[in-house]
Amino acid sequence: MIDVFDIIAFIVFGALITAVVVIVVFMGSLPGKLARQWGHPQAAAINVASWLGIATLGFLWPLALIWAFLTPRSAAPIGAGSSHEPPSSPGLDANAQLVRLQAQVNSMEAALQRLAGTKGVQS
Repeated sequence: MIDVFDIIAFIVFGALITAVVVIVVFMGSLPGKLARQWGHPQAAAINVASWLGIATLGFLWPLALIWAFLTPRSAAPIGAGSSHEPPSSPGLDANAQLVRLQAQVNSMEAALQRLAGTKGVQS
């Protein structure tokens, strides 16, 4: 015969199993959810690493959480404290780049003056 204490034990056991499942699902989805919320470009990979971490009993999960907090250099906004230099053309030093850019600016100014001149004639 089933005793009242047996029923209470089954209810407590069921509540504990439910609590464990809810905690595992919450922890497994946390790094991926944070990465998507913050617009991380590798959010899908972080989500996969997080669930693999849960499947391996927590081995990869801390790495996925740390990864969600890291911002790749290519995704960092300009002026956000990034210490890397802007990309440069291969094989050109700063003076050669300056000369090339100045030539581009001069050609654009000349094109604008020609455009302004042709507009004034047609009006």
